[in-house]
Amino acid sequence: MRLAFAGSPQFGAWVLGDLTAAGRSPLLVITPPDRPQGRGRQPAPCPVAVLADALGIPVLRTPDINQEAVAAVLEEGKIDVLLVAAFGQLLKPPLLEALSCLNLHASLLPRHRGAAPIHWALRNGESETGVCVMRMEEALDAGPVAAVTRISISPRDDAGSLGRALALLGALAADQVLTAMADGTVEWRQQSEGWTYAPKVGPNDRLLRPELGAVAAHNLVRSLSPDTGSEVGCGGLRLKVWRTWPWEAEADGLPAAGREVAGRPGHWGFDKNRLFLGCAQGALEVFRIQPAGKPVMSAAEFVRGYGRRLQTSPAP
Repeated sequence: MRLAFAGSPQFGAWVLGDLTAAGRSPLLVITPPDRPQGRGRQPAPCPVAVLADALGIPVLRTPDINQEAVAAVLEEGKIDVLLVAAFGQLLKPPLLEALSCLNLHASLLPRHRGAAPIHWALRNGESETGVCVMRMEEALDAGPVAAVTRISISPRDDAGSLGRALALLGALAADQVLTAMADGTVEWRQQSEGWTYAPKVGPNDRLLRPELGAVAAHNLVRSLSPDTGSEVGCGGLRLKVWRTWPWEAEADGLPAAGREVAGRPGHWGFDKNRLFLGCAQGALEVFRIQPAGKPVMSAAEFVRGYGRRLQTSPAP
């Protein structure tokens, strides 16, 4: 089968790399156009395009995969199957009707249809997720499924570690589905009822709200790490928080600095080496933190540089 691949972010790049390592290298990779990035806002390729270039796979950049020009390239290349993983563009007829379009979706469908399934699984504190290979239809993530792989979520997982594990499992599942399609043995099963939606993460979704409790705050932080970071204020500072752990107020081993702020949402406690944010239930220990315009630093580095600016009044 002649395969093309469409993707954009790091998750898609992981899938592409794992597919290639399994001997299933696509003949063509489709990505969005290069976008302005960094302080200089210079156009830069997405992670999938970077990897495809390194692997020597031709890359087609397009703002709309449904354009006739894209269909012409696919037809010229005699592509049979288009595999999509975190591409960010909706496929429409006639493209969906011209060839077999598969989507590798990082959730246990029908749960978490939409753009950010890994984020919402972590943010909700779920203990299990998975990856599905589905046949694409015009409705969002609603097509029949040929493969489902489940995986447990550790309380220490973040979007990076969980995404990496799901990408590998998804690539292996996609390889098996493609083999079954070629053999004529693939079986498609309609999704069950009771779907949920995992929308794109917006600015308000990045705000760390200690009034929600330490566990909920920790789940938010890990759902946004290592790429985006959660945001909180402190003594006039705007901070991004990257790695944390939740403590119950009466937990054995919680240092005095944490006990002082446990149950006091928005208050900060610290000693020489450790940093805590008080939450409605318990305290959130912060291991990696980043003041605006500064590099990411450890709790001890932050306390040494900014300890005097930590205030006992709640963060905005």
